[in-house]
Amino acid sequence: MTVRHAAPHFNEVFMANFGQKWLRRLPGLCFVILAAALCRACGGFATARNNDDFTGVSLTGVQHMGHDFNISEFYVDGYYGSNVGREGGGGGYLCCVMLPTKWRPGLSVEVRWAVGNWSKLDRSQTVLGDYSSLTFELYKAQVPVEKYEAAEAVYVHFFAGGKARVVSSIAGPGGPRHPISRSDLHAADGATAGVRMDAMFTEEELAETSRKAKEKEGKRSQ
Repeated sequence: MTVRHAAPHFNEVFMANFGQKWLRRLPGLCFVILAAALCRACGGFATARNNDDFTGVSLTGVQHMGHDFNISEFYVDGYYGSNVGREGGGGGYLCCVMLPTKWRPGLSVEVRWAVGNWSKLDRSQTVLGDYSSLTFELYKAQVPVEKYEAAEAVYVHFFAGGKARVVSSIAGPGGPRHPISRSDLHAADGATAGVRMDAMFTEEELAETSRKAKEKEGKRSQ
């Protein structure tokens, strides 16, 4: 009898190939807290001046790249957005991110994401627990938040070629009221192209996050 290893969740595969290399550098820090601390000055989610300026909304991702791809993880202005499966999403709804209550021209957010490519997955290797044939590409982009009338759930739409769009909508993806239709063949035309990254976070960002975490911990212990 052949024993087949259960296929790990794609986030586990990503962490095995990429995440652990930088996560081990910051022992004791929560994964989500680390991400949130990295980009607090990046853009739209961090610019509200007081509690009346922003609204807490959910965050989720939607991928338009097909069954051979997934978004293993993504971040919006440092907020961890979970993942988007190969079926397309939306992914899990994360609560909450702080979106400006009123849209303004020039509003944008920094999006970082990892695209998993399953098209060349070698089944003869995966049955042995070897997922090296699963590859990843990392991207970063400053993406405009498309105009909204009211602050509702934030959706990040991911397209082939390392492109993304960000919308706020009360209607979920797939519905007729959602700003981006799955049947729209030109939905990617207005997407922002990201730049490739070698790592989700740079050495400088990791060092700064570690410094701030130690500084904050020091103040708590006083």
